[in-house]
Amino acid sequence: MKTYQKLRLWTIVVWLLLAGCGQAVSPQATPEPPPPQPSPTPVLTATTPQQENPSDEWCRKIAFALASETVTDIFSICPDGSRMTKLTDSTSMDTMPAWSPDGKRIAFASNRTGSSQIFIMDANGNNPIQITFDGQNDFPIWLPDSRQIAFRTSDGQGLWWWRIVDIESQRMTQFSQPSYDFFFQTPAWSPDGKKIAYMSLLEQQQRNDGSSQIHVKNVDGTNDTALTHDTWANIHPVWSPDGSQIAFLSERDGTYNLFALYVMSSNGQNIRKLSDAVFSESATLSWSPDGREIAIDSDASTGKIFIVDVSTANQRELLSMKAGERASRPSWQP
Repeated sequence: MKTYQKLRLWTIVVWLLLAGCGQAVSPQATPEPPPPQPSPTPVLTATTPQQENPSDEWCRKIAFALASETVTDIFSICPDGSRMTKLTDSTSMDTMPAWSPDGKRIAFASNRTGSSQIFIMDANGNNPIQITFDGQNDFPIWLPDSRQIAFRTSDGQGLWWWRIVDIESQRMTQFSQPSYDFFFQTPAWSPDGKKIAYMSLLEQQQRNDGSSQIHVKNVDGTNDTALTHDTWANIHPVWSPDGSQIAFLSERDGTYNLFALYVMSSNGQNIRKLSDAVFSESATLSWSPDGREIAIDSDASTGKIFIVDVSTANQRELLSMKAGERASRPSWQP
């Protein structure tokens, strides 16, 4: 009995020793990683870069001139009437803004150096540069290459004609012959730079009536074609951004010196009326970049700027003005 108990005791001791040795050489179990902790919410500081405002994508600004009782300055504004920004601030008359085709600069007319001359500035109003120095010049129109500007010149004695200036070299070329009609042959370059739409007096001379017609010709003067054919004044053609349509003003409603807004296909077809005859001959217009709307000024009684929907002809006022103010010359950023 004692022998059995001793044997049993030695068996237990050996088993315990073997178990202890096995535990010593066994690899230790890898502990599970702690659960991930949520990252702290970043705190924006003055040096933290922030995302661009989502509305910057749709806010292709409209530049315009705003006249008060004493001065005229150039402003820009979003199409919904927000973010109105003053771009010029002087005691002179700064007017007729025109966006460059690349949307980076604005040309304008100013008498800040004495006579009316053409200037260009950055989109935010910085770095104004004078680019014409002789005569009296206004009504800048960018050519599609963004390197040249057409403008209207006057001798101050009643004659008007058009010239083109190369911005880099300042080289001048004459575009039209002098005329006593201040908006005669106002050119509108097609977006591809291949054609020019303009107001022609050819039919008036042939018929001895008071009409003017919208014509289109190649830039070299060839293939001159009339797009309108009535006995009224049709003026101020402006191409849509894609070149498929032309907006213009017309007296064809039957009242002299009051013009309605029309659009037509670039071949003269599908003429549609977009407004009543409430605009003067000095009204100017500008297409939105997507071709869906037109900004137009110079309502004969109010001097306001309106946005016209091309598909529905609905109108809305761009901005509210104080007493004595008049907005004009809208130009939509491409």
